[in-house]
Amino acid sequence: MTAGEMRQNETAPRNANPGAAPRGATPAEDVGTGWPQWLSRLVPHSATGEPLSPEIRLEQMRMFVEGQKLPLPYAFPFLMIPYAICFAGSVAWYWLVIPVLLVFASAWLNRRNVLAFAAARPEHADIAAWERRIVAVGFLFSASIASTAYFFWTPENQVLQAYVLSALLIVVAPVSLITASYTPTFYAAVIPITGAAALRLLAYGDILHISLAVVLAVFVALLTQLTARLNAIMLHSITLREDKSGLIEQLFKAKRDSDAARARAEEANRAKSHFLANMSHELRTPLNAIIGFSEVMASEIFGQHTVPTYKEYANDINRSGQHLLGLINDVLDLSRIEAGRFQITEEDVDIVQLADDCRRIVEIRAQAQRVSIVADFEPELPIVYGDARALRQTWINLLTNAVKFSPPGAEVRMFARMEAGGEMRFGIHDTGPGIPESEIEKVLHAFTQGASGLAQPGKGSGLGLSIVKGLLAVHGGRFELKSQLGQGTQAECVLPPQRLRKPPPVARRA
Repeated sequence: MTAGEMRQNETAPRNANPGAAPRGATPAEDVGTGWPQWLSRLVPHSATGEPLSPEIRLEQMRMFVEGQKLPLPYAFPFLMIPYAICFAGSVAWYWLVIPVLLVFASAWLNRRNVLAFAAARPEHADIAAWERRIVAVGFLFSASIASTAYFFWTPENQVLQAYVLSALLIVVAPVSLITASYTPTFYAAVIPITGAAALRLLAYGDILHISLAVVLAVFVALLTQLTARLNAIMLHSITLREDKSGLIEQLFKAKRDSDAARARAEEANRAKSHFLANMSHELRTPLNAIIGFSEVMASEIFGQHTVPTYKEYANDINRSGQHLLGLINDVLDLSRIEAGRFQITEEDVDIVQLADDCRRIVEIRAQAQRVSIVADFEPELPIVYGDARALRQTWINLLTNAVKFSPPGAEVRMFARMEAGGEMRFGIHDTGPGIPESEIEKVLHAFTQGASGLAQPGKGSGLGLSIVKGLLAVHGGRFELKSQLGQGTQAECVLPPQRLRKPPPVARRA
């Protein structure tokens, strides 16, 4: 096995289909199709000894035909004329004309064969017939040149004999170069020339000429090895090109599949948005009526209930309606955030004043759960240029989450401060049960709760933190959640410097 064949064997790509034949192999019924048994080895083989696939053999023939379009192969007929003239006077003219005509005829046949191949654009089914034609024409061309060893031979002139043999050996090199891209044509071209020269050397019968014949055989063997290495490199190049084409085709297919999947996702998203827009109206209209009538019944505006339990039922209906309305609003807000259609109304917002308002809203629930809320705000914080409703919802969601999951006697701390980089950081620190580090990413996704939330069903839908994250992103900020199991949770929001304004010179609060 040559070094080139070893490289070909090592770098041959793995077949994507485990049930299919190897890339370099061809099915058993295609092996040597149309070739006599004794010529079956002329079919190109891989380094493992298996015939190459029709695709690679056809590509090799294309490379060989492209090489035949160069001027070099057609220089031989015109060089034969001055070569034959050198023997004028020593050889009869009709013996000189015959090899010249043979070379011109074989060159003409080769040209016609090349043009026919280019025009036919053969497919894999035609490969055997074209292989026979190309090898036959190559053999005729080489045999016509080798015929000079007999037509130009002068038994009495040893100088001209050496001239004939030297010319034949010189021709071997360019012929090998022209046919190296396709192994069958290489053998068909080299064997007649070297065979004619070897037979002429052996015919002398002395030790000197026999030794020259042996040297010629060794030279041809080395030339065959070099050609095999070059052919292996070409095979590797063809294989890489086929792999590249296959990868490009797979990329285009993946892109088409991706575009189709994106189109389906966009269509599904439009359908979802349309559904939510319709359902929000259909659900909120009766919910508002339920909440309003339940408030009227719970307040006993038209008289006391004869059964006190009815008042408790009315309060339960009101609380359930408020909860459902809040959930619908959360789903709609999340849908608009995910679709990138959440519109913010920017204005100057006092983040501390907004935090105090939100604290008063949650204070009643905190007192009911015996959770204390404390404030820790830096003095003279800048004004935030953003959406007041979104920032209010951020505070309320964080406060509600902290109070909801804090045990009795726990403390929830609200804070806001400036960072060294000019950013504002605000949020909630609590001393509740905390979140395992493995669940922090999980709880930031919509409709997802950690172990604490799942252990207390009915306390939330898992939308609060994902909405906060989206609202911060709309403002160009970010949301950071830090927690350890049993050590509380730190939910912190960061606003960029471009969202901050200098506070007015007059004190904002008494």
